Formats: sequence, structure tokens, C-alpha cells
Amino acid sequence: MAASLRHPLSWLVWLAMAAIYLPILPAGAMLLAPAFSVTHWQSLLNDPQLPQATVATLVSTLIATLGSLLIALSLLALLWPGKRWRRLNTRLPWLLAIPHVAFATSALLLFAEGGIFYQVCTVCTPALDRYGAGLGLTLAVKESAFVLWAIYAVLPEKRLAQQKVVLQTFGYGRFQILNWLLLPAIAPVLGAVMLAVLAWSISVVDVAIVLGPGNPPTLAVLAWQWLSQGDAQQQTKGMLLCLLILLLLAALAALGYGAWKAWRRTLSDLPGTRRTSPVPLPERSISRLLPACGVLCVAVLLMLVQRDEMGSLSTSLSFGLLSSLIALVLIFLWLEWGPQRGTLWVWLPLALPALPLVTGQYFIALRLGIDGQYVAVLWSHLLWVLPWMLLVLQPAWHRIDPRLILTARTLGWRRVKIFCLLKCPLLVRPALLAFATGFSVSMAQYMPTLWLGAGRFTTLTTETVALSSGGSMPVLANRALGLLLVTGMVFGLAALLSRLAGRYRQGLR
Repeated sequence: MAASLRHPLSWLVWLAMAAIYLPILPAGAMLLAPAFSVTHWQSLLNDPQLPQATVATLVSTLIATLGSLLIALSLLALLWPGKRWRRLNTRLPWLLAIPHVAFATSALLLFAEGGIFYQVCTVCTPALDRYGAGLGLTLAVKESAFVLWAIYAVLPEKRLAQQKVVLQTFGYGRFQILNWLLLPAIAPVLGAVMLAVLAWSISVVDVAIVLGPGNPPTLAVLAWQWLSQGDAQQQTKGMLLCLLILLLLAALAALGYGAWKAWRRTLSDLPGTRRTSPVPLPERSISRLLPACGVLCVAVLLMLVQRDEMGSLSTSLSFGLLSSLIALVLIFLWLEWGPQRGTLWVWLPLALPALPLVTGQYFIALRLGIDGQYVAVLWSHLLWVLPWMLLVLQPAWHRIDPRLILTARTLGWRRVKIFCLLKCPLLVRPALLAFATGFSVSMAQYMPTLWLGAGRFTTLTTETVALSSGGSMPVLANRALGLLLVTGMVFGLAALLSRLAGRYRQGLR
């Protein structure tokens, strides 16, 4: 039975993955089509908004990327290993559950002109943020939780903890241990994670619309504005700007890789100097900083919220639940019947700017005549939901003990039976976390919902971004809080079911 099902299932999985990742091909073709015209490049480079928009993009991107890395590594050096490190990582999913738009909205309501902070501190005056420093700082705090979560997943704690004890007995400090012991162990995975953070920070549109800068905006928002216009010349400039963003991403990634290679050369020449910290650091207070940011976000929204109807709630829920469920089923089939090697292309949506991919999706939807339909928006969400969920599930899949599979085969179990009765039950808890992560990613989709929905489908995210440009602050807080609470409830339900599943499996031992 397994032999007869293998090839049909493999073909079915490949067909589904090809349908989801198909926009990558037209996106690449549309990016390269105007790139060979000197006239188009001159039209783009002569735009007066381009220099300052480029500076704002670089400033916000560097602050977000380097800031998130600095926060994550500092917490790693100060708290690992120990109870505070494990307690911090158990609280990280609650910060990850907060959508970027909701977090940015709370920062806007707190620090914008006329916000809560300046109402309390009447002496302070808001500074003019022309280069996106506020955008970068907000993204740095938000993305540091993702970086810490990835570090926690790949860090070999038991082996490295023993080596850390040895280094501490020789008198080496925390940051020396971080430099010589922890970073070499997590460097490959950390590099991939930082590439995803870099790609997200340089191409973010919804958070940049909420926080600014506004005139001129960042390169991603500027490209979004040009591509949304009906003028062919403006659309061409938008595609060239997307290509420019991609080139900036490649340049920054190459710069980061060069810095990493230079750092690797310093590891072979250890001076043996011991630098202990004479000042005791408040580890307990530091471990509460990131969870406190999430609590502050909720508190700000609760202070300004006003009771109002949310007609977009059902639409947001339907997109989030259906896309996560479809992606979960497809990921299980892909892990079992898909290829074992040569699948790096599945991570492209995490490493590429989102705007060209959305343009490719819109191109295909127009050719198929499905733009403005529910299925088009649902299909567009899968391009980002699936790789994020795969990021959660794949390590757990590889951690399945092969001895269990060997034992099942010796008992005569076929491949389908092993998959259904052995592998799937072992992955219940990571599957619940992956489902909650996919739901959060779907709820945060702004550009795919707006373009492929042709403005016919209103979600909590699209309403929040629209209201941030000039709307009632209580209504804005209402939409952002609704977005936060819906995502938090799904995460909470997933955590509850995961705990129940864990207790059930303990009873089986």
C-alpha cells in the first residue's frame, strides 16, 4: 500500500508546493524586464525622493538588524544557562504572538506627537524622525524575540553548559564565553535567522506606514506607492526600486558575511586574558525587559480602546485558520513524501523582500482572473505562512528517534501506518505551535490582502494600517487590540492543548 501511494502523494505534494511558490518566477522576470533600460534607471535616479528614502531605509534596517542581534546576544550572555533563561524562553511566544502592526500601533500611540508619553511628560517635545530611527528601534525590540527563540531552539545546552563551567573556573567573563563558546556553536543558524530579519526589515511596508517616516517614506513604501498607481512609468520605477531593494539586501548580507569571516579569524588567536565583570548585573530585571514590552503594548491599547464593532474580525479569522490548517497538512506531507535534499528554495520567502513576491502573485492572479476573490487572498497568504510553519516543524521532525521507526518496520508496519500512528502523534505539540505561528503570520499579512483582494476584503491589519494614517485614536487602539487579542487567544489555546498533550504522553510512560 505504501509503495502504491508513494508516487501519487509525492506528485500531489510537488504540485501543491509549485502552486504556492509559482509567483517567484514571474516576480524575477518582472524585476529583470526593466533593468536593461538606461532610460528607466535615469528616471528612477532622478527622483528627488530617492536619496533620503535610501538613507531612511538603511538607517532603520541597520538599527533593526543590529539592535535585535545585540539584544538577543546580550540576554544570551547574561542569562544562559539557568532558570531565568528557560523562563524567558517560555514567555517569548507571547511576545511573538503580538503582530507587528499591533506592536507598532502601541509604539505610535505611546511616542507619537500627542501620545501618552508626551501627555505625561509635558516638558519633553517629540523629535522629528526623518530617517526612521523609531521604526528601527521598534523592529529591533520585536525581532529580538524571534532571534532569541531561534537561538533557544538550536543551542546544545547540556554540552555547552559543562564547557561554560570550565571557562568560568578559569576566570573568563560572560562576554568572552559568548565570543569563544556560544557564537561558534550557533553561527550557521544565527546567520540564516539574521538574513530573514534583514530581509523583513528592509522590505516592511505596513509597520513603516504606521510609524513613518512619511515624507519621503522608506524605499519599500515608496515602491508600494508607485506600484499601486495606474501609470505604467510609475510602475516601472516601482519594479526598479524593488530590484534596488534586493541589491541593497544582497550588499548588506555580503557585508555581514564578511564581518562574520573576519570574526572567525580572531578565534584562532586567543590572548588568554580574563575579563570578569566586577559590577553585578541585574539579571532578574534584564530577563523581564522583553516580556515587559509585550505587557506595555497591551496596556497602551487598553488605555485608549473604545468599544466598537469589528466587522473585519470574521474575515481575519477565516484567512488565518484556513491558511494555517492547509499549510499544516501540506507540511506534514512534504516532510514525509517530499525530497530530503535540495529544498533550500522553500526558504526564499523568508530571505527575499516581500514586495516583488506580492507583485508576482498579483500578476498570476490577473492572468487567471481570480483577483478580488477569496481563494486568491487565501493562496497569497500561504507563500509566507508555509515557510514560517516549516521553520517550526522541521527541527522537531528531524529529532524523531530513528530507532522507533526501525522498530515499527520490524513489526511489519508500512510507511503510511508509521506516518499516521507514530510520527504524527509525536509531533502534536510542535504542530500546535506551528499552527499558532502560521495563524499569527496570516493575521499580519497586509500587502497580499490589499492587492489580491482588490480592496474587497477588510481585515484587522488593513484597518489598523489605514486608521494609523489619520483616524480616531480609540478606534485605532480598538483594531490593534483586537488583532493582538485574537492572535494571543490562538497562541494561548495552542499552549493549553500542548500542555494537555504533554501530560497525556507522560501518562503513557
